Amino acid sequence: MKWLSKHWFLLLAGCAAGLTGVWLAATRPASQLPASLDILWAAQLSDLRGAPVRMDQMRGKALIVNFWATWCGPCKEEMPDFQRLAAGDLGKSVQIVGIGIDNPANMRSFGEKLGITYPLLDGGSAALDMLKLLGNPSGGLPYTIVVDRTGSQVAQHLGRISYAELKTLAITAIKQ
Repeated sequence: MKWLSKHWFLLLAGCAAGLTGVWLAATRPASQLPASLDILWAAQLSDLRGAPVRMDQMRGKALIVNFWATWCGPCKEEMPDFQRLAAGDLGKSVQIVGIGIDNPANMRSFGEKLGITYPLLDGGSAALDMLKLLGNPSGGLPYTIVVDRTGSQVAQHLGRISYAELKTLAITAIKQ
């Protein structure tokens, strides 16, 4: 007790420093969060017809993974740009994958309406946990990550992404 009465200020300073560290970690932007791709590679999803898809089969490819939902306005706005990229010359070098957080029937209907040809996968509610562990602690949509051929995440983007930004990210993934 003598030590505590003499050194209370050290204890108080230590607690303040610890709380400051916790606050800084919780409030830093998503772009600074470390992200491991282990959860992505371990994911076993299904396409919108119910066929299983193992994400680890996409290792070794430049990859753009977009988390989306049909009820998300910005998601719907950017999907034609993803399709444009997938259908163009860059689409031959980078694989685009959409992981939906929605009802598969809704996603299938929406994808058909837009003429989406890149893989759309059913992420279910587990996709929310996945995108949080991939550097998006808020769980906001749309959320896009970019993986190079070595399997390293080279970029992430929260919110609607423009075609120009998407094209730049695709080139970054290919050149790594």
